Amino acid sequence: MTVSPELSPPVTTTAPPPPPPLTGAFDRLAPRLHRYGLGMLRAGLGGVFVWFGVLKVIGLSPAAALVVAVLPFPAGGWFVPALGWAEIALGVWLMSGRARAAALPVLTAHLCGTFAVLVLTPAVAFAHSNPLLLTLVGEFVVKNVVLLAGAVVVLTRPGRPEAGFTEAP
Repeated sequence: MTVSPELSPPVTTTAPPPPPPLTGAFDRLAPRLHRYGLGMLRAGLGGVFVWFGVLKVIGLSPAAALVVAVLPFPAGGWFVPALGWAEIALGVWLMSGRARAAALPVLTAHLCGTFAVLVLTPAVAFAHSNPLLLTLVGEFVVKNVVLLAGAVVVLTRPGRPEAGFTEAP
């Protein structure tokens, strides 16, 4: 039995519509941006640590009073500047990309130490004793979750091929 051409559906050979211009441009630009993203993140994180550290060292940090208030021991005038120098060292360490395996636990301990505010002085971090209502101090502390996540990404990336590692696909 043969089928008459009148009963067959017509065959169309139209191409799908092209993607919107911005989508195509983004798809071409994204791999280039991604290639530099880890370096940008490393520089940004390190820069923030250096900046905050310098403010503590020179006595102009708005967080200095908070640091002293949360400490479970009496801190002399040396503690905040010493913490500032430690933050400067952490920032430079982050930016250098060296000894990442050692940097991660040190940086994690430092950032987790900032969460002591939430536990030791919750009235300063939460409005009306509600853990969902952050004060300005609470927001300042909770943003460290993002710094910690960024540090984990930067410090655990695969090494450079010349160092004996290969990049992940």
